[in-house]
This record gives sequence, structure tokens and C-alpha cells, in this order.
Amino acid sequence: MDALAVPADRPKGWYLSLMAPNTKGPTFAWLDPSRLYCNSQALADCVKDILSPFHSDTIDLVAGIDAMGFILGASVATTLGKGFLAIRKAGHLCVMTESENYTDYTGRQKSMEVRLDVLKPGVKVLLVDQWIETGGTMKAAIQLVERLGAAVVGVAAVAIENTEGGKWIKENYKFSHCIPEELQRQIDGKHLDSFKSFNQ
Repeated sequence: MDALAVPADRPKGWYLSLMAPNTKGPTFAWLDPSRLYCNSQALADCVKDILSPFHSDTIDLVAGIDAMGFILGASVATTLGKGFLAIRKAGHLCVMTESENYTDYTGRQKSMEVRLDVLKPGVKVLLVDQWIETGGTMKAAIQLVERLGAAVVGVAAVAIENTEGGKWIKENYKFSHCIPEELQRQIDGKHLDSFKSFNQ
């Protein structure tokens, strides 16, 4: 599907066909969802679907995880008319921060940080990332937000895989993602055969 094309009929999840499979090998993620951000209607529809479960929730702030969570998170924040907080990779913020170590989807040990002058008791936060695979990155972000006294309203992503970490998030927090139930098994298995149906 052409990256900028908008189909006449836009069923829920139509934009998933814009995602691009890995062509560089095992040191890269198996899929690149960011291609759908190039299409303004796809991005708008993705954000609408992500926000659907949270319409009755009070959200004070949207926090996105470095780096691809910034794009989706900022779009969610703009749609809601709320502010956006960047949860950064450690070492990038020039102000006082709180940090959390974690293991990412590649198995590498990393650290993230957040500024200390925004999150506080009573602030309700929607956490956004592009993709939740092992859940380690999102779990660290949750711990940071809660350690500073704020409340996690929910977790949102293009996809949440049913790994141990992904299931932990789904069992413990309100969540939203864009993958139809009938495609979840394929997402968990890291192949795209059923995405062809969106192009028909």
C-alpha cells in the first residue's frame, strides 16, 4: 500500500498494512510501525483507536517513552489537549531526574530517566510507547511514574505482545492497542501474513 494513500473505506486497523517488515536482519526489530505515521489519516485513526478505551478516564498528562513513543505520545497528547512528558534515555536531561534500569527487547541493560518537576501525587498519566514486546521498557516507565507519586491511568501502544511482560501489563493496568484480536497470534509469532487482508 502506498504510504500516503487513504482508502475510501477505513475499517478499524486499516493503517496496520502500512507497517514495514524488517529487511536488515536479526539485530533490528522485526517490524517498523513508524511508516504509518507518514500518513496523516493513518496516524489520526491510530490515535483515535488507542484513545477509545480511555474516554471516561481523567488524564492530566501523556508520557511517551524515548524515542518512538515520543511521536505517538505527542500525537495522543495533542488530540487530548494535554501536555506531553518525555521519558528519556538516561544522560540526556540537563535537570535533576529520577532513573530506572531495565532490560529492553534485545536483552540489553539500559536506563531511563524523567525530570522531577512535573510528576507528583494526584497527577493522572497515560503512558504511551510505539510497541510493547517484552514489557521491560514499559514496566520501568510505570515504576518511575508511580515512584514519583503520580497515577498510571493506562498504557497504550500500537501493539502489546502476549509475552510474560506484555501479559503482566494487561493484567495490572488498563491498556489499549491497535491489533485486532484475530491478528494477535500473528503479532506474537512475529509474522505478517494476515496484514495482507487490509490491502484487499
